[in-house]
Amino acid sequence: MDDPLKPKPVPLAAETVLWFEFLLDPHKITQHLQRTHPEPSALELIMQFISVTPDTSATSVVTPGGDLQNLPGATVGGAANSPTPTASAALNVSPLAQQQQWPGENGLELTRKQLALKILELKVATWLRWDLDMLEKNLPVLMQLALLRDLCTISYGRNLSIPLASDFDLKISASGNERAARFALTIYHRLLLRLQLVKESAPFRFQPIDQLQQFLESPTQPSIEYLQQLCTSSKPFYVFHYDSFVTLHCDDLSTGQNYDIMHLISPQELRAQLNYELAHYYLYTKQYVLARESAAACNSNLQAIAPQTTLYFCHIRAVELEGLLLACGISAQKHTLMERFHQSLLNNYAEILTILRLDNLAREIPLVSRRNLELDIEGAISTGQLKESAQLQLQVAALNMVRNIFEWGSIFGSVEYFEKYRELDYLPPLVEALTEVLPHCNKAEQSALKHFLIDCMLHQAQPPQSKQLLQIVRDLDLFTVEELDDLDDQMLQAAPPVPSNSLASLNDWMCHSKSTRVDVAALERQLISCSNANTVRILLVKLCGTAPEKPLWSINPSWDVPQPLKAMVMAMPVSFLQDFSYVLLGKARELATRGDYIEAVSMLSVLKSESQRQEIAGNTQLMCKLLTWEILHIQITQCLEEWHQKPLDLQSLGTRCKQCLSVLQAGDSIVPRPEILESCAIMLLNLTDFPPLLYLDKRAGPLELPLAFAATFIEMEKMKTTKKVSRDAWELMVSMFLNVPKRSTQSSAGSSSLQAFLQRVRHQNIFGLAISMLGKLHNILKDDPNNDLSCEYMHLWPTSVNNPISFSLRSVCETLQWLLSEALSYYPQTISWLKMKGDLDLAIGNNESAMRCYVNALVTGTDYCTMPLQRNVADDYVIRKMIRCAANLGCHMQATVLCQFLEEIDYGIVFKNLSEKSSNFTDAMDSYYSCIWDTTLLEFIVNLHAKRGEHSRKLEAISMMGTLELNANNNEEIKRESAMVRKSRFIRALAKQYLL
Repeated sequence: MDDPLKPKPVPLAAETVLWFEFLLDPHKITQHLQRTHPEPSALELIMQFISVTPDTSATSVVTPGGDLQNLPGATVGGAANSPTPTASAALNVSPLAQQQQWPGENGLELTRKQLALKILELKVATWLRWDLDMLEKNLPVLMQLALLRDLCTISYGRNLSIPLASDFDLKISASGNERAARFALTIYHRLLLRLQLVKESAPFRFQPIDQLQQFLESPTQPSIEYLQQLCTSSKPFYVFHYDSFVTLHCDDLSTGQNYDIMHLISPQELRAQLNYELAHYYLYTKQYVLARESAAACNSNLQAIAPQTTLYFCHIRAVELEGLLLACGISAQKHTLMERFHQSLLNNYAEILTILRLDNLAREIPLVSRRNLELDIEGAISTGQLKESAQLQLQVAALNMVRNIFEWGSIFGSVEYFEKYRELDYLPPLVEALTEVLPHCNKAEQSALKHFLIDCMLHQAQPPQSKQLLQIVRDLDLFTVEELDDLDDQMLQAAPPVPSNSLASLNDWMCHSKSTRVDVAALERQLISCSNANTVRILLVKLCGTAPEKPLWSINPSWDVPQPLKAMVMAMPVSFLQDFSYVLLGKARELATRGDYIEAVSMLSVLKSESQRQEIAGNTQLMCKLLTWEILHIQITQCLEEWHQKPLDLQSLGTRCKQCLSVLQAGDSIVPRPEILESCAIMLLNLTDFPPLLYLDKRAGPLELPLAFAATFIEMEKMKTTKKVSRDAWELMVSMFLNVPKRSTQSSAGSSSLQAFLQRVRHQNIFGLAISMLGKLHNILKDDPNNDLSCEYMHLWPTSVNNPISFSLRSVCETLQWLLSEALSYYPQTISWLKMKGDLDLAIGNNESAMRCYVNALVTGTDYCTMPLQRNVADDYVIRKMIRCAANLGCHMQATVLCQFLEEIDYGIVFKNLSEKSSNFTDAMDSYYSCIWDTTLLEFIVNLHAKRGEHSRKLEAISMMGTLELNANNNEEIKRESAMVRKSRFIRALAKQYLL
């Protein structure tokens, strides 16, 4: 009775070809290779024929596939490798044939079976036309040497070993051939030079094979001299034809090869390929002159070959040849403007003006690079490093400004050009640059040029230059006659600017304009849209002359002036100062809301200087104090928005914040607005200047949270003695998430105040403290150890709250999710926050987002996969959560690979995940074999594929098991390095899937 536990043999697929079938039928190999997609492929056949050759030489060079001959049922595409009676009969059909051996040296002889397999592998390599690039990329290096040895063995007619002896070329046996030996010797020297280029790569470091080491340490000079001699030789050179190798037949005892059928190639084809490889070797050894000569010879010989010629020896790709020529500096390809631009920077700005003129048409060089060039030239001229006049800088600036016209959304304007070069004759280079681009502009670009010239004539250039520019514009034929007449009228109507240091008195603001065609609506629109205090002054003066029926400050209802400034302005007499003050205050707040903080501060500063004048009645000191606080409020907002840029003096800003808050302690009757007080307190909190906050009144609503946080941090600094911290911040935070009746607004007000406070937090420790409180509250309300969150400072807070049902867990989760995203936007490499965000996403069921956070933490912790993964970055707790995420996403192979990251591999989870069918197209099992370093796991995968009948996948897993770096006899250092390489490879694969 059969043992039910004994594994049953797996039936072979219908298309599977057994390796010995090629021995039985000499024509089968040709029929197989002629298929569109042969299975196994030609390269797989070469690997298999080398692996199953049962001679001692082949055994010494067996690579992962070589272990297949020791496994029952291993095949080419699933065929058994063990010799069968059928295969033996095919090779040894008579006693005479069984005894016949192929002659060798040193007592080594080849049987007909060995010889037949060698001929088959060489026949397949000839089918590939001995493309060493293809063989190098797909065959392990030891198999390449085995193939080279077999080529030399057949060509010389005797057994040879690698590396070859120095006098080998003189000994060709009767069964060899001179043409074949010359071809084999050429392949030998080419491969010797090619392997020198890659011998320092990782695969070679794990292969301490004597034969490989001896080959790599062979002197290269004889190979170089041999290939150079071939390039200059006029002797015909032959390469193998597919039919040159005659497969052995059971009815024919002859073993001779048909050397008469060989391709005669042209000298140009031979020299092109050899010079190509010599050039690569010379580049590697930094012999750049020789490399340039060889690359030029390769290119010239390749060009001399007729276009329709079939190439049997030369396998040079056009892209790779162009790369070689570029590396040697002799490429005939036309350089791009970007390349010429960088070359000019290296050559002291040679031909830079010509390049910029061409780029104004092509627009290939980024405008930022051109602006940097302008600044570099300015710096080099000012320091004396560049012996050029300022005219070069002016011409570069003019060309850049013309390019800027066509750059939509550009931040560089024309104002700087006219202001910076006002003392120079700036019009000629500008007009020259415009004249060059105008004939090549389409309608949209011509329209952009028109707007630019109009702006220059009306706003930027001085009156003399404006008239000169107008005359030039007439000659350009860009404007119509009507447009030119309108320009004339606008230039005549342009009023000179009002002096900024004069202030209109109470009565003189009712002035009358001489112009009777003032467009009031246009002036009002300009007033609403302008963002300059001086422009506001000019427009208000113009609007005064129109005898307005309503106050000018009411033109735009959206101008909002904060109290008590609004009350002070409204208390002023009806005058120019009232309109000017109100408009500046309203526009300053509008600009600050839009993020234009510099102009907002500028407007308030102008108003502050005006309010200090002696002729103004009223409390000027109070007005200045209120404006100073408003300026401080805007600058705090700017600093928080541009936190990492730190454009302001933080120390000075902190001092001004403390002065502002000191008003509360002094008991003044006029105090800053609550929003300003809160901003000052939060700014000091972000600057970790806590002591000044402790002396303020905690009962002030806006200051309650900042003061509680400051008290907590001061007590944390005393933790060495007190062991307990203030719970004020905790109690305030917890109270924000109480469920209250819908009619009450307490909860919504508390939540909004918390949101407003956290939005202005910038310091990493403040973020960490707020996150720890929300995380602790989440753990208490969730009450699920499997979904607990953990981070720094969490141990400071209580482990329970009164009546947990009265709290909103959903609000806590949403606030914590938002806060983590906000904190990571400022400190994206904080690993603990990334892991906590992943834990939170996993707890709410967002598995993909959780996986993204975990992978981000791993990438950050390994410095973008350049350092080993440490346990403090990914401990077992985090890895097990990643395994859960991957399994929930249907990526069971990813979960399996992650099990290797555990301190002790949990094979129960491994086997469970492998038995599940992946439901994600990114989780192909065989795509992660190169990320596995645990041999037990690979053995289970091999057995799993065998049970499922997946032969190709089984062979791939077996080949991974046989890699030298996974050898059980390797020392611990090699094992650690192998695991580290595979970990990094897997992390990069996860990053590509989840982060890109």
